[in-house]
Amino acid sequence: MTTLKRDQQMSAAAKKAERDRDAAQALRDYDAEKRAAQANMVRLRALRLAEERAEEQAPAPRRSRKKT
Repeated sequence: MTTLKRDQQMSAAAKKAERDRDAAQALRDYDAEKRAAQANMVRLRALRLAEERAEEQAPAPRRSRKKT
């Protein structure tokens, strides 16, 4: 095998390894963003439900009557 061909194969292998690392990093980033979005959704849902519960438990405002 010639030196040029061996260098090309090594270069191709290095490029493939770099692509594989990039793909793995992209998947980790995607999963991290997905987990962050899910956590935010859970947090916001809990806040909304707590607010709805507080509104249900609060006494209804009294309506004042107008004197005529």
